[in-house]
Amino acid sequence: MPQDSYELPSIYSSSGKTYVPAHEQHVRSPSQQDMIPIIHKDMPYNPVQSMRDYEEEEEQEEGYPVSTNNNTSQDQDRWLAWLLLGASFSMLFFTLVPVVANLPDVVPSWFSGDALWRLFDPLFTLPLNLFIMTRASSIMNGKARYWGNWSEQTVGWLFWSLGAALFVQGHGLHTASAMFKHPVQDFNLAHPDIVDQYPVLQQIYSYMRDLWEHIIAHYMYAFGGMVMSWAQLFAFRNQVHGPLTIGTKIVFALGSLVYGLLLAGIAIEFPDGLYVGLVYSIVIGLICICLMVFKPNGLSKGGGILTMGRRMVLQFYLGACVVGLIIVIIWIGIYGFQNRLAAGVAT
Repeated sequence: MPQDSYELPSIYSSSGKTYVPAHEQHVRSPSQQDMIPIIHKDMPYNPVQSMRDYEEEEEQEEGYPVSTNNNTSQDQDRWLAWLLLGASFSMLFFTLVPVVANLPDVVPSWFSGDALWRLFDPLFTLPLNLFIMTRASSIMNGKARYWGNWSEQTVGWLFWSLGAALFVQGHGLHTASAMFKHPVQDFNLAHPDIVDQYPVLQQIYSYMRDLWEHIIAHYMYAFGGMVMSWAQLFAFRNQVHGPLTIGTKIVFALGSLVYGLLLAGIAIEFPDGLYVGLVYSIVIGLICICLMVFKPNGLSKGGGILTMGRRMVLQFYLGACVVGLIIVIIWIGIYGFQNRLAAGVAT
């Protein structure tokens, strides 16, 4: 090649275009192209400000997009409905069985059958509640900056993890207290004369049974379960579903009914639980209504409140609160504010 005909490429050309090295010449996805601002030759480029502008535009969007594939959307809604039903049934099943059935103790009687039964509760309840969170658009495609430098996914997962930790800690304390009280109980029943001489033995038993098992542990794992449900309300607060198929509507309604029975059952079982259940059902129900009414996300009828599952998770908990409130009011009308043991029901 003649020497005069060879010319090294310059980073500038007469047309004002910028030379891009070959290793940087790749095809960007549509989402990446949207994030790249248009750079004029006389305008300085500030990448930080450009990213902020993009995030501000993203935050102005109402709700979260649903799948454009109708079959995929219906599949996602169906799985969510089954997960809501499964999580509710799991919690009710593991809570109700030791109450209505007297499970046999493992010899010696220190290994309470009722307490051992509850060991399996978190193994089923926690994964089901976790899978519910993974169905939320805000968890999978949330805002990059939601609370300071924290993304929406981070806030949602931390919220849910707090509830899960409280649930497991309270559940463990409840199971341990229910087990460890039995040796003391057996000794006190076998040696009443020694208990009269040393009343601290009865105090130790009451400390484990009345304080840790029936108050601290009960309310700790119940509060953990409530926090997990609040995290789900947060994650699904803007999400629109459906229209649901008939089968999905039935599963969704059945799950809401089961969770309402769980709320009422816990309120009736716990000491002073009826006061808590009454207030909780009203407050959470009103929060669900406000989340739909004040942010309808393009839905009529009060943000989908009168539809069948268009705001599935919010309506799920609203329906459960209504069911729980009705049962609690009926119980109070019959037995007053006495819990199940004090009322002498199914003892």
